[in-house]
Amino acid sequence: MAWRFFIPTPKAHQGNKAHKCSSDSVGRLENYRCGFMVWGFIFVFLLLFLFAPVLNSRASVDDLRDSLQKELDEIQAEIDQYRSEISRAQSQSKTLNQEIKNLDNKKKQVELEIKQTELVLRQTQLAIIDKSSEIGKQETKLERERELLVQYLRGIHEFDQENMIELIFSQKRLSDVFSEMNALETIQERTYATITEIKTIKEDLQEEKNDLSQRQEEELQLKSLQEIQRQALRLQQTEKNKLLTQTKGEESAYQKLLQKAKSSATEIKKQMYLLEGVGLSMTLEEAYKHAKFAADRTGVRPAFLLAVLKQESSWGTNVGTGTWKKDMRPADQKAFVQICDELNLDPDQMPVSRKPSYGWGGAMGPAQFLPTTWLGYKDRVAQLTGHNPPSPWNIDDAFTAAAVKLSSNGANQQTQDAEWKAAMIYFAGSNWNKSVYRFYGDSVMELARVIQEQLDIMLK
Repeated sequence: MAWRFFIPTPKAHQGNKAHKCSSDSVGRLENYRCGFMVWGFIFVFLLLFLFAPVLNSRASVDDLRDSLQKELDEIQAEIDQYRSEISRAQSQSKTLNQEIKNLDNKKKQVELEIKQTELVLRQTQLAIIDKSSEIGKQETKLERERELLVQYLRGIHEFDQENMIELIFSQKRLSDVFSEMNALETIQERTYATITEIKTIKEDLQEEKNDLSQRQEEELQLKSLQEIQRQALRLQQTEKNKLLTQTKGEESAYQKLLQKAKSSATEIKKQMYLLEGVGLSMTLEEAYKHAKFAADRTGVRPAFLLAVLKQESSWGTNVGTGTWKKDMRPADQKAFVQICDELNLDPDQMPVSRKPSYGWGGAMGPAQFLPTTWLGYKDRVAQLTGHNPPSPWNIDDAFTAAAVKLSSNGANQQTQDAEWKAAMIYFAGSNWNKSVYRFYGDSVMELARVIQEQLDIMLK
């Protein structure tokens, strides 16, 4: 006989005896209440005993978050103070003591920013743990709902195997038939509700996974920022040591050094502009011509463009030393092959950035574009340069692509604030306004200032 469905109904009371309240029954009721209260207290105690570690763990995580945020706020206040001092120093006449103090301030600022990045990285990792836990709960709930759905569908299928005549004559009473029909209707309603719940859980789960992906991307950006900061720290110390060696601590020697740097336009033209990571080396004069080519088409200031490209390339020891099959994330590989096919290039022979200890590599050329990102800009680059298809390994195409991206984020306004914001978006995307990433924008603008001073002398 096929599996049946019955809606449970309460059992009928036996007999018609009336229930009266007596003093004995009242006493028993009080005893029951006391007993219930005692067992209730025991139950609550057991719950607290068993789950105290979990509650304490949750409290510890929240305390850690609060502690991290407090420390971050204190560090940010110190960083802002150093930024103000460095900014004031740049507007004053240069002296040796002042320059050494400025280099020391920059070094201290970078040390604080490295610490700040480490704390934000810990915050992000905590958020990733929380989000992963939430995803686990959603997946468990989804599996449970799926199991219920299988049971409901199995019940409907088995019910459908019997025709109405068989169903009627298989029961002793007609009411039993209607009970089964009502049960089927209930199961169908629950099936629909379960399907709706599964759809909702899947949507929530996808949203949680997207959020987790964004958190993980932020973690990679923070680790990239740490590499830039560590190199900047080494650079500050090197500059200080070089300055002390050249001047031997004498103000007069420092002023002569400044005068020489300002007066020799010929030497500046010959000065090398290096994009170490991609193996490009050219004079500053040559680099300016490529930057001017892109600037004339996008409105981005040449010195600013050169600063961004140098920052993107020079800090990365992994740039240009990888292969697409090994170092590029799978989602970019199809786009990479498409780019190489359009340019009649062998993908196996084209350099890309090597995968670091975290995340993926696969960035291409002087501007360090990922393949999928390049495809979004190549038509505009082709229109501006006349190279169709453009190549991410061609200097003019790469410079123009970077300039287009920076221009779309406001760099063509050529103001300090607009360029700083464009540099931040170039590096951090939607996270550009987070204080931990300020270092990147500041370092680009400082480098742009130095390059602009050199270009002003060279172009006189």
